[in-house]
Amino acid sequence: MNPVIRALLGSAQAEFIQLARARSLVILTVVQAVTFLFLVSLFGMTGARAPTALIDYDKGMYAQIFVQNLKTAHHSFTIIPMDEETANRALAHGNLVAEIIIPAGFSDAMSQGKTVPLKVIVDNIDTDMTDDIQRALPSAIIQFAKQIKLPGIHVQVAEHDLIDHDTDFIPYLVVSSLVLAAFTISGILSAVAVAREYETGTAAMLALAPVHPIVPLVGRVLATCAVSMGALAITCCVAVFGYGIIPKHPFEMAATLASCVIIFGCIGVALGAGMKRTLPVASLVFGIALPLFMFSGSYEPERFDGNTIWTLAHFSPVYYAVGILEHAAYGLIVTPESVSLNFLYLLGWAVGALLVAAIFTRRGVTR
Repeated sequence: MNPVIRALLGSAQAEFIQLARARSLVILTVVQAVTFLFLVSLFGMTGARAPTALIDYDKGMYAQIFVQNLKTAHHSFTIIPMDEETANRALAHGNLVAEIIIPAGFSDAMSQGKTVPLKVIVDNIDTDMTDDIQRALPSAIIQFAKQIKLPGIHVQVAEHDLIDHDTDFIPYLVVSSLVLAAFTISGILSAVAVAREYETGTAAMLALAPVHPIVPLVGRVLATCAVSMGALAITCCVAVFGYGIIPKHPFEMAATLASCVIIFGCIGVALGAGMKRTLPVASLVFGIALPLFMFSGSYEPERFDGNTIWTLAHFSPVYYAVGILEHAAYGLIVTPESVSLNFLYLLGWAVGALLVAAIFTRRGVTR
């Protein structure tokens, strides 16, 4: 058998044995990836659907139409019908963000084309949620007026969508967070597998191997990638069955996630070979995962955040992976770069990481 293949297979087998002995590491890594999935979705959930009391003294037809427009306005309200006394107590105790009071005679005034003052009480302790309500209310009012054909409205929006379907914020976040899960699982397991060789002193024996010292390390990473794919499959099941994510291009999505595991595994090799300590390298991968995710187009297309952040995002492999995965899941084009170009950039990251790892490994073994 070819020495390279023998070295790859032998080291892969050794790593499978090592991972079987360190089941807690694998389990905790999977748990952390799923936790990230919930974490990023909570960012979106807590920034919308602000609990808002509705006090309706009118109960008429137009009041009911207006309430329906409130419920669909920018996903900003969770309308809770209640009486004014209960609403005041809830607002004072911090259980509500706002009160919207529809006065008596609202429907009669609307039928006559009159202007009705709408009382709104806002707890502005959090200006972000306050801004959401202040933006959503005029939108709901305009939509309501348009729906009942009130006189005096001379401007209407003629919307033309570039995409033939809408994607909600939470599903968008969940799909992009799968890239974060792949980076966390594969990056940590691969980096730890390589760093362990230096901590245990077995890396010195690589100098005696008939192949380049990086080859046995790559074999170990092949084993961690196989385990990472299984772990990522669990995270994907949570996304599909827990969040109802139905990918538009399932084979592209599966291939993208598998590629991410391998590419992020190569980055883990470089980090492990460079740091040579398991605990610091695991902490590093864990620590940089969320910052890389935050400015890589995971919440919205990064080009919307200005040229500076968009330019910096190009130095993150997560940026290109998110671009591919959002296309696979929803058919969205979230980066100016094409899917194929994003994939080439990811391959460049993998090749570059392996070259860096080869240099670190050669120097480490020589020393």
